[in-house]
Amino acid sequence: MRQRFRQLSLLFLLLSAVGIFAASPAAQLRISGSNIQTLEITSADLTKMPRLAVDVREPHSGETQHYEGVRLSDLLAKAGVPLGEKLRGRGIATYILVQASDGYAVVFSIAEVDPALTDNRIILADTMNGKPLGEHDGPFKVVVPGEKRPARWVRMVNAMRVESAVGP
Repeated sequence: MRQRFRQLSLLFLLLSAVGIFAASPAAQLRISGSNIQTLEITSADLTKMPRLAVDVREPHSGETQHYEGVRLSDLLAKAGVPLGEKLRGRGIATYILVQASDGYAVVFSIAEVDPALTDNRIILADTMNGKPLGEHDGPFKVVVPGEKRPARWVRMVNAMRVESAVGP
């Protein structure tokens, strides 16, 4: 009887844990701002978008890391941010504030992320070396190849805000 109670208790704990993990919200990124539609992007959404891979050297260890994700410009275009030939005049003064769940934030100008204006290949990565980003870095990380220091490589990205640096 006592052993049966233990088995049932263990089964209850396991089922409870499965329920908690199944109820956990999927990783999301919120893109919002002036004159664009607010967009919620999930990990599943990212896997359906055109992917870009970048190999970068980790400055602390010197090791090469292989990141995969979606171009930042593709995400912004999906939210309605003018890019390419549509980016003109005051639009060039647009900036993107990238925010992380730990409070870290950085700014990119629209010209830095628009492939019509630069060869920059800034991505929102969701994998490194073929594996999903770990809890310390993920679920999303902005990777900026070519920068001398990874100070603007934002880990744990959860929001992007698109604004103009000039008034209307």
